[in-house]
Amino acid sequence: MATLPSGRRTHRKSRSGCLQCKKRKVKCDESQPHCRNCEKHGVVCSFASPAVLSTPQTDVVESPVSLSGPDSTSSGVSRAQTLGMSQALPSLSSLGPFPSTLAVFDLELLHHWTTSTCYTLSRSPSVQSVWCNEAPRIGFSTPPVLHILLAFSALHLARSDESRRASCLAHAQMHHSIAVREMIPLVSTLARDNGAALFIFSSLTCMFSCAKPSEEGDFLVLFERGNLSEWARLFRGTTTVILTGGEDLLTGRLAPIFTNGSYLAAAHRSPQALEQGKPHVWELQQMIWRECVADPALRGIYQDASDELARTLGLAVRPSVMRRLESADVFRWLLDVSDEYLNLLCQEAPIALIIFAHWCVSIRQIEWMWWMEGLSSRLMTQLYSVLDPKYRDWLSWPQEIITGSH
Repeated sequence: MATLPSGRRTHRKSRSGCLQCKKRKVKCDESQPHCRNCEKHGVVCSFASPAVLSTPQTDVVESPVSLSGPDSTSSGVSRAQTLGMSQALPSLSSLGPFPSTLAVFDLELLHHWTTSTCYTLSRSPSVQSVWCNEAPRIGFSTPPVLHILLAFSALHLARSDESRRASCLAHAQMHHSIAVREMIPLVSTLARDNGAALFIFSSLTCMFSCAKPSEEGDFLVLFERGNLSEWARLFRGTTTVILTGGEDLLTGRLAPIFTNGSYLAAAHRSPQALEQGKPHVWELQQMIWRECVADPALRGIYQDASDELARTLGLAVRPSVMRRLESADVFRWLLDVSDEYLNLLCQEAPIALIIFAHWCVSIRQIEWMWWMEGLSSRLMTQLYSVLDPKYRDWLSWPQEIITGSH
């Protein structure tokens, strides 16, 4: 970085510091492309990714950067005229619920969402239309939704442009962190007044938890005392959102998602799915009876979980599939198992882990979706690392299906 000429005093209270330092209320040394504070704390500096999305500030709003260059006001429009025009316009805070500044890269992420990412979330055209049109509109009025949308789009773009992979992943992390932080104080209000925003946010958060590349383990760190159970409960949270939103949510702007979900649920509940799945869990259920002979209550918990698993595997592992599976076909199992089972999973009870391993087989069947790719293998690796060796033979069938060695 070039030094100031000798004899010139450093302007200690410049308003040109990075956004991260401003939020932390510390002095920024304005080093570029990363200030020293951001380098020290390992965070993305706004100098490297200028004008990131931010919520409205109550202090002075700085002038936006002109797209035509820093000297554009000198050609035909004086500074006085520019100031007069800005005074005649309404303040940013009066323009609506999301008066934020968008970086050019964030606009690219939004474009990538509407032209590519939104079509990867479902094979139903009506559901794709909701993700393409309604999700961004909801984000414009609810900032955390737009942040999580851009975060997911950044992960998708990272896959298609290797030269910008690191930058895309950094933006994904940044937008995800902002989304979670800003959503927390809004949850109770949105649950009451805007179930659609909360549903879009929770759904994208679930997908985001699966999409982070395997080398970036901080997004899906499993089996550190309850994290797997918490991950499962993350998906179950969407059920709570639906129940809270009521009929208005089901018949409103997101209606095609729930109509498609009802169709998938009917397939899951069909007698045919159960009958097709029973052979895949027969040995598992025999083991449950042997291991829980002295504890009928525990046996009942595992039996219910394996019965639901049979339905899921009946859809996922069968010849001549008439349609490609949707994520809802598979993740419905996480919504249907009991809290008692999840508690046992949290405690890393061997049978709970074995049942979960068998469910991973169904995950393998939807890894044609980019955001699911490799998830079953990652889960199985973690299962092997924590399951008592004397039970590992029970992972043989799931592992064979997942690796394709059967």
